[in-house]
Amino acid sequence: MKRLLTALAAATMLVAPALAQAAPKPTPEQLAKTYEEDQLSLEKCGVPRNAADDYRPTPLRPDQTRAPRLTSTQKFHVETVATGLPNAWGFAFLPSGNIIATIRGSGLRIIQADGKVSDTLAGSPYIKSSIPLFGMHEVILDKDFAKNRTLYLAYVSTPAGAGNTGYIAKAKLSADEKTITDLHVLKQEANMVPRRIVQAKDGSLFVITADILTPYVSARSLKSPNGKVLHINTDGTTPKSNPFLKDESADPTVYAVGVRDPQGMAFKPGTQDLWIIENEPRGGDELNKIQRGKDYGFPTISYGRDNDGKLLNNGLTKQDGLEQPVYFWTPSVAFSGMSFLSGNKYPGWKNSIFMGGLSGQQLVRVELNAQGRVTGEEKLLRDRCQRIRDVRQGPDGLLYVLTDAAAGELLRIVPE
Repeated sequence: MKRLLTALAAATMLVAPALAQAAPKPTPEQLAKTYEEDQLSLEKCGVPRNAADDYRPTPLRPDQTRAPRLTSTQKFHVETVATGLPNAWGFAFLPSGNIIATIRGSGLRIIQADGKVSDTLAGSPYIKSSIPLFGMHEVILDKDFAKNRTLYLAYVSTPAGAGNTGYIAKAKLSADEKTITDLHVLKQEANMVPRRIVQAKDGSLFVITADILTPYVSARSLKSPNGKVLHINTDGTTPKSNPFLKDESADPTVYAVGVRDPQGMAFKPGTQDLWIIENEPRGGDELNKIQRGKDYGFPTISYGRDNDGKLLNNGLTKQDGLEQPVYFWTPSVAFSGMSFLSGNKYPGWKNSIFMGGLSGQQLVRVELNAQGRVTGEEKLLRDRCQRIRDVRQGPDGLLYVLTDAAAGELLRIVPE
């Protein structure tokens, strides 16, 4: 424990200037408790980035944070499906048994069943960005992919003579899985940051976008597509059910507002309930159930602080007319990717959501009750010391996890 406190205290000294305006320096005892509850093995993985963050705002309702820690009876082991995936962002399962993956800095690649990874597919969208964390983000298959070979893509690139531009597009994957053809942009906006896409039962698309640059003026503005849940048709037109069509100044594709950097989205199985996970600046990561036309409040209300350690809007956490998160985390786990578990491959993990942690370097499992409230939380894969970018359930019913590194891996969680 002495080694632990000494190392964590040293980490605190490194970040103290950024936190000085927001809160007193946490005590060694507070740091040790944060480490014990929320972070990683110090001996193996090093001091977590957020180890010194002791901000603990009071939730509006007690089940919004720090649910009972679960230790499930589900046994498993981890298999490596593929390696050599440089900063991959998302992936989708092809009918052939192969997997198509997005590589942030270059485009699309195929992971074959034997683990071999292709070069960037011919015809992949041009990817270049002045911000290294932007690039090719999402790929999903159309619900009728077996008939039409259609993919949907979300990415950020820099056209010649222009700044960073966000794209939501569709394209076709050739039968031999070597070429992208018929690229058609559905929505294009300067500075838009599209992260993930899901397709509803009616075929329309929901897209989550980020507002990551201070002073966060976009998230609650109906004029901007950033910091939003967007809703568009697969031909690029706007669904007539969208909530802000009567406001001529609004972006017509806006479905819900006031989110910061949502990097995971999924429908709850058997329903059309849309859930997202948000990566907040420093603490206050949120799990939200999205409803049409609702305002989720960022940056007016937040259970976290900004990256410089300062409180957001003087620490306001609730306001009439703004939605509360279903659940939030302090310190930050920096979530990316989420998946509801369905099927019976993991009997000990039924009714769970799985979410990847970047700076938190973990896979988080939460259980929900019938009312959609979080009743327990379990932290998995912490011993691997890997940033987890995405998690998805495969057609075989197993969970697959994508790591974020220069030589990233695709992992498979196999029940025992």
